[in-house]
Amino acid sequence: MTDTIVFDLETKKDFAEVGGREHLEKLEVSVLCAYSYLSDKFYAFEEKDLGRFETMLASAGKVVGFNIKGFDLPVLRPYFKLDPLALPVLDLMDEVVSGVGFRVSLDNLCQTTLGAAKSAHGLDAVRWYREGKIEEIKKYCTDDVRLTRDLYEFGKTNGHVLFLSRDQAGRVAIPVRWGVLGARDGGLKKILEEAFARKKSVEIDYVTRSSDRPDPLRKTRLVDIYKLDGDFFEGFCHLRKSPRIFKIERVLAAKLTALPYEIPGEAQTKLL
Repeated sequence: MTDTIVFDLETKKDFAEVGGREHLEKLEVSVLCAYSYLSDKFYAFEEKDLGRFETMLASAGKVVGFNIKGFDLPVLRPYFKLDPLALPVLDLMDEVVSGVGFRVSLDNLCQTTLGAAKSAHGLDAVRWYREGKIEEIKKYCTDDVRLTRDLYEFGKTNGHVLFLSRDQAGRVAIPVRWGVLGARDGGLKKILEEAFARKKSVEIDYVTRSSDRPDPLRKTRLVDIYKLDGDFFEGFCHLRKSPRIFKIERVLAAKLTALPYEIPGEAQTKLL
């Protein structure tokens, strides 16, 4: 059985000390913490122990983290024989950006989704390293791994995570597909196009944007598509029993049914 590893790392130096973000490989690892699903244990590695972590990664079926493609994995490259960027990686940051269109901090996501905040920040860990407080770094890094794991689990179960919007629009749901088997964006669009062309109802797994409603954000809906328009489609929602506009990026999965439909005359006139 292959393992799923969730990890995070802290560095000895900050960006100012190494000449900017383009020199990630010079930051040097102070502490790396990981969670193994196979053993159900947390691990803390200091720089001298990173070879043991490389062994864990080599047999992992999935490596999970937050912004690890853009930060953690490049930082690790000087330490490993294997190429960290070639690993089977699920970067939660990438999924969030894909779902909402911009970066959202781990702290925002965890506070809004889980009701749990980060215990410190990366620059605190750099300062602690200078002060020789390695155990403080291990505790903070382990806390971040736990938050990342819990965020991953929430998204896998619910098909979305939540963040507090920058424009004060309240809590917003971000659809995530890391727990969904089946079509991703390209395949989804083909299914929707086929449903529209053949005039067959389509069953969609859909995440509503607003989290202010009391009912669940993720629902299965049966839709008769009236119009496909770029990133959106319009159709009759059998759940709401009225026409609705849907955003394709909020569809987690879609399944073509054998149920035929016709576009009502008034809807055809409206769509012209």
